[in-house]
Amino acid sequence: MSYQRPVVFISESTQDRRVSDIAIAGLVVLFVVAIYGWFVLPDTIPIHFGFDGRPNAWGSKRMLWILPGLALFFYGFLTYLNRTPHKFNYLVPIDENNARRQYVIALSMLNWLKVELIWIFAFMQCLMYSQATSQSFSWGIWFVPVFFLVVLGTVTYWLRQSLQAR
Repeated sequence: MSYQRPVVFISESTQDRRVSDIAIAGLVVLFVVAIYGWFVLPDTIPIHFGFDGRPNAWGSKRMLWILPGLALFFYGFLTYLNRTPHKFNYLVPIDENNARRQYVIALSMLNWLKVELIWIFAFMQCLMYSQATSQSFSWGIWFVPVFFLVVLGTVTYWLRQSLQAR
C-alpha cells in the first residue's frame, strides 16, 4: 500500500531557533574544551568510565576529538532530517487536517533531542577533561540513569503531545 502524506513547509519558529542556538552553544563548548585540552592535557587521558564514574580505560588525547566530531555529525544529520517530516513514522494517521500540527511536534522533538544529545556529549567531554586534570568531578552511577530519564522524558512528552493533537 502506497500512502503519500501531505508535504507541508514548516517555517522555523522563534523557539526552534533558540533551541538550535542552545545546540550550537553545546558544539562550541565541545570544540573549545577539545582545543584547550589539546594544549594543556597530558598525552594519556581517561577515555572510558565505569558505572561508578571512575576511569577504567586510558588512551591518547586524540580521543578528545571523538565527541565533538560525533556531535557535529549528529547535529548535521538531525538538522537534515528536519527537512522531511512527511517521511517520519507517526502514532496517528496523517492527513491534510493534522499534518501541520504533527510535523511541528515531530520537528520540536527532534530539535530537543539534538540539544540533549549534544549537551550530554559536552558533559562527557568536560568529565574527561576534569578526570585528566585530577579534578575528580564525577556523577558516578547517576549519569546513565539521568541520561536515559532525560531522553525518555523528552520522547514521552512529545509523543503525548502528538496523541493529543490528533
